[in-house]
Amino acid sequence: MHNDEFREIVREAQSAPSALNTQPARWRRKGDTILIGCDPAAMLKVSDPNGVAAGLACGAAAEATVLALSARRMGAGFTDLWAQDDRATLPGLRLAARITLEAQTDPDPLAAQLPKRFTHRGPYQPGPVDLYGWTRRDAVLVTDAARRGWLAEMHDRIMMAHLRRPEARREVLSWLRLSPRHPRKKYDGLDRAMMRLSPRAAAEARAVLGPMWRAADMMGLTDRLAAEASQIRSAAVIALFHRPVADSPVAAGRPYLRLLLEASKLGLAAWPMGVLTVDQAARAEISTTVGLDPERRLMQVVRLGPVGERPETRARRPLDEVIV
Repeated sequence: MHNDEFREIVREAQSAPSALNTQPARWRRKGDTILIGCDPAAMLKVSDPNGVAAGLACGAAAEATVLALSARRMGAGFTDLWAQDDRATLPGLRLAARITLEAQTDPDPLAAQLPKRFTHRGPYQPGPVDLYGWTRRDAVLVTDAARRGWLAEMHDRIMMAHLRRPEARREVLSWLRLSPRHPRKKYDGLDRAMMRLSPRAAAEARAVLGPMWRAADMMGLTDRLAAEASQIRSAAVIALFHRPVADSPVAAGRPYLRLLLEASKLGLAAWPMGVLTVDQAARAEISTTVGLDPERRLMQVVRLGPVGERPETRARRPLDEVIV
């Protein structure tokens, strides 16, 4: 594998999802080995205090790398290194995984979905969807309107409580690129188009999340800022992604990406509702209500549905930022 090919593989692997599009994964090549590191500067210290979302993102990036390699008929071995908490091998980063090139292999069919997958905040197109071919055994699929409504109301309630924490608002606002002149708009975070906001709504969000929060909250104007219930109810299905409690976030990130790619293959766009898994009470209530085995951990809640249009080009960091 020559250097130009490695850079192209990383470019394809960058399609992996991350909370608020922070993109914490970093790549380093050492001969036939690729190391994946997690950048603490791209972690959500308030919203993701235990680093679960960051580890999930790095695991997804690792799986995307394996898929990009397979598209070139390169086999790959994977080693999960998250639990070692190694911060010396890649100075300034937490070592997440090691990928080792192995014998030639056939392309993984899901590799073709890497450039096709995209996120969509909603609303979704109405009508039933065909889930024929869905092979996930690590996801409870919520398709009935009553339970989708229950999850929608829970999401908005918990998101509102989260945003009422000043440190949480500052963190969320720091990753929103709501101004068309934001210097990082093309590289990371969530912009107005991705959030499905009009220019006026984007300007209001910037003001309310910033200096006008207290006044807006006193007037009861902040609830609509966190409201996604209508988008959630419009989803055809909500997937409750779960893994063994012994799995590290990095190990869980690999099947998480594959879940999203399988959904993409069925014509479904996703939007994660991570606040429902960060909040311990919400995670416990959901797990109990759907009868999740105590040996399984709810890792992510994702709404899925068909959409009629693809978003603009996704924001991605320059390769020189992610190859270290």
